[in-house]
Amino acid sequence: MGWVGPTQHVRRRAGSGPWPQRHDLWCRSFRAARSEHCKLKRRVPVWRSLVVRTSGRRVLVAMTATLFVASACDDPPSPKPVAALLMPTYPLGVTVSTVGVALDPDGYAVWVDDSLSQPVDDNGALTFNVPSGAHEVALYGVAANCTVGGFNPRMVYPGSDLVAATAFTVTCMSQGDVYVSTSTTGVDLDPDGYTVTVDGGASQPMASNGTVTFTGVAAGSHTVALSGIAGNCSVTNANPQTVTVTAGATTGAPFSLSCAPTGSGSGNLTIETSTTGSNLDSDGYSLTVDGTTSRPIVTNGSVTVAVAAGAHPVALSGVAANCVVGGANPRTVTVPAGGTATTTFGVTCNAQLPPPEVSGQGQIGMGPATPGDSVLTFTFDLRADLTGRFTATDYGDIHPSGTPASITTDPATDPATSITAYRNSASACGDPSRGVEVDAVGREDEGQLVSYTVQLCDNGPAGSGSDFWSIFLPSEGYGHSGSVTSGDIVKQ
Repeated sequence: MGWVGPTQHVRRRAGSGPWPQRHDLWCRSFRAARSEHCKLKRRVPVWRSLVVRTSGRRVLVAMTATLFVASACDDPPSPKPVAALLMPTYPLGVTVSTVGVALDPDGYAVWVDDSLSQPVDDNGALTFNVPSGAHEVALYGVAANCTVGGFNPRMVYPGSDLVAATAFTVTCMSQGDVYVSTSTTGVDLDPDGYTVTVDGGASQPMASNGTVTFTGVAAGSHTVALSGIAGNCSVTNANPQTVTVTAGATTGAPFSLSCAPTGSGSGNLTIETSTTGSNLDSDGYSLTVDGTTSRPIVTNGSVTVAVAAGAHPVALSGVAANCVVGGANPRTVTVPAGGTATTTFGVTCNAQLPPPEVSGQGQIGMGPATPGDSVLTFTFDLRADLTGRFTATDYGDIHPSGTPASITTDPATDPATSITAYRNSASACGDPSRGVEVDAVGREDEGQLVSYTVQLCDNGPAGSGSDFWSIFLPSEGYGHSGSVTSGDIVKQ
């Protein structure tokens, strides 16, 4: 070490002093990074310039020690060991096995902690690299005719070797739906309805004139029975009846009933109409008694019929689109023996005829509306003056959070959405005049605005399964359509 004038600059290189270069390299290794020897070494700067005044060796040593300590204290904190900077991951294996018939054609999706996902075939295996600890694993996209054994989602914990694994077993069977309807005519209809049962097991309550659907029924032959029938009513066709369910289809089981008066004697039933407002219905209305006898009635007039004593259902139909019936319609009127019962339908008509309109509520697809099922629900009321509201939810299109995707158009509450076109026919319908085609801009549940087109067909009465519903989003290549399995579409 030489002296140069009153001051001297001494530079110390890394690897000089008590730690040779090969030791410096060893300290950079992962295993040695945590040793105290290397931690001390890291506090020594790679380059440190010391200025020493020529006032004697004692001052030199003292200042050298002082500057060494000061520099060590002023240095920024030592970096964390390499092990703390790296997050080790471990394999999590997921296997899926599917048995049965009519397997899911597009496979499934496996999600881990609602953040990682991979597609998997009906029978397949895949691996995720995850941090150590417990993880939630879920299987999505399971067809309505398939069920997952065990918990889904489920928690998976690593073993002693830090390797985690879980296996999903899916069972599929060929399924369809059974659509049961009742049509009851006569007098003194059963006030609490009936009970319909499939194969002596699953049962549902049924109105005197109503429908119910049994979903997810295995393909094949089944027995459908109607019970709880009042003593004055009887089924006029087979009961029970045998139906054959076809995979992916809806099979009907209609029951027709007739009810006789519970009392003796007869009386008169008078039905009146009282219509007010403007643009009254020019061709009047149609009046139906006991579900079988229909006759015309003028906008302001009355009809009297002789009937058996008892409770009679009465309905008014053929009402113009700009007119509204007040009160219950249909309604039940009780006629006393030897007397007369009167009921009045009040109808109010608007001056201006409303624009053409289509409305509906229901679903397409089999099974319940639960996430993962191939079911789409809808509700809408759309008009030719480009007003109204539309919403649809696809329970087969699931977000990582487990919620189904949906779209809504409601200019009244969200002005960015709109109905842009209304066409009073639809090519998707067997009779195009029974349909409507609408273009709109809607907001998806995650906030995006998208354009779409819907086609809506009013092909039959509520619950007939003949109405048709379709939606298409060009920007996403998404489409969903099918017959309305529950609910109704009405074109006015």
